[in-house]
Amino acid sequence: MRSTDSEELPLLGGLLRLVRQELVNHLETAFDEAGMGDVRPAHYAVTQALAVESEGLRLTELAAYAGISKPSMSALVDSLELNGYVERIKHPTDQRAQIVRLTKRGWSFTMVARKAVRNVERQWAARVGREDVETLRRVLRSLVATRPASSPTRRR
Repeated sequence: MRSTDSEELPLLGGLLRLVRQELVNHLETAFDEAGMGDVRPAHYAVTQALAVESEGLRLTELAAYAGISKPSMSALVDSLELNGYVERIKHPTDQRAQIVRLTKRGWSFTMVARKAVRNVERQWAARVGREDVETLRRVLRSLVATRPASSPTRRR
């Protein structure tokens, strides 16, 4: 059923999904070429969070960051740990807790990811202009910075 209102299709969410998929395709190619094809898009939230929080995070913090359940995050971390991207260590002040952090291989993975994303950004700038890419970055940063406190990334 086609929309009868004056909105252009696809809507913004669809457009974001399409450009995200382009980015993911480039990332997967870069990871395959680097021998890191065992990392899937679902893992990206883990590696992104740990790249920002270099000392590591608790599993519950990772789950909240990704907006998924603790058991789902545990499965992702198990997979990354099995393949050598992350490790679990004892929390420095709470011996009951563990911290998940990137290994040397995990840091290499983040460097491959950053390089691939920068390449995609350059391709986009060549297609639409550097100014438009910078405007997109600025608008997205503003949207992230102004999220209501009552709407974290996690699903309800």
